[in-house]
Amino acid sequence: MSARRGDGHEVLDPRFDPEPVYWTALRKRAGLRADWSWDVLAVQAWCARTPQYVTVLHEGGEQTGVVACAWVGTPTRRHRFAGSARGGRIGGLDVRSPNSSAVPGWWFAGAGPDGGCRELLDRYLPLMRSRLGPGLRVLLARQLGEAGVSEVDGRFRLVRRTEDVGRIDLDGFSSEDDWTSTLRKKRRQSLHKIAATIAADPAVEVRVGALAGADPVEAAALMRYNSDKHRDVPIVPLPQFGGYLERLFGQPDVLGVRYLDGSTGRLLALGLIFDHPQWPVLRSWSALPGHLGGRRDLYFDVYREFVSWGIRSGKDGLILGKKMAELKRTLGAQLVPQYAAAIPVR
Repeated sequence: MSARRGDGHEVLDPRFDPEPVYWTALRKRAGLRADWSWDVLAVQAWCARTPQYVTVLHEGGEQTGVVACAWVGTPTRRHRFAGSARGGRIGGLDVRSPNSSAVPGWWFAGAGPDGGCRELLDRYLPLMRSRLGPGLRVLLARQLGEAGVSEVDGRFRLVRRTEDVGRIDLDGFSSEDDWTSTLRKKRRQSLHKIAATIAADPAVEVRVGALAGADPVEAAALMRYNSDKHRDVPIVPLPQFGGYLERLFGQPDVLGVRYLDGSTGRLLALGLIFDHPQWPVLRSWSALPGHLGGRRDLYFDVYREFVSWGIRSGKDGLILGKKMAELKRTLGAQLVPQYAAAIPVR
């Protein structure tokens, strides 16, 4: 489905289409995180249940928009991978970020306060309709902000609030203590105690930084413990694969908070970070269960490490993702509403 046509726009399938020559520059301009790296997109697409499309809109010789989506049609089964075909006859588009449920799966140059929701309907949807034909019946857009709801609401459209996203604004913090001083006394004391316990324990080593040397197979096995806890949707996400993580870990804008066994080097827990000039995302967290040698309270400590790193790195703020919303509030996070919209295509 590649090919730039008369309108100049491209609908790309990373399984088959090579990386566009402008991709690195576009990623930087649009602030797209590591999961948008083309080689990462390609591996993910081959590991997915359904075809994954990346649409690039062009205007005046420049790229003015990019949207990631999955084609969801029949048959879609839990243990099925995408075939070699480029799509199905009847289905819909699930517009979402390639590998994060905390940020939108699109970017438009000069987007207004609605975050590009109007562009999504006025520019992207007609293009996909023309490329995919009458079999395209619905558009599901996730990670909509409150300002974009009015743009997508309407007759026969279903708009629902989903889980809030936790965000910590780091403005005014010059140290970890500045941040903890804003928390409730009980939470502040708890974080200090956990940090002191970990620092004094020779059996636990903490590393914050690049993951280029990490073992992707070990990380994939670890991450499945967390994915098994969240089978709360009809078709759960596929687990992370070693090949995907190998490509992801090789990206310079992927970091991790790793907790290792001080004696064996075994990975006890991992917080995966997608870096960004202003707002990095804590993409995922997983830890060994206690009965398999895991340590207590690392889940709380990873947020302390993330905030400390963000302050040292001069970030504007941090995106903590979904789940455990009230706990994140106790860490000083603002809970930002997000919405999803199902839009029939006529």
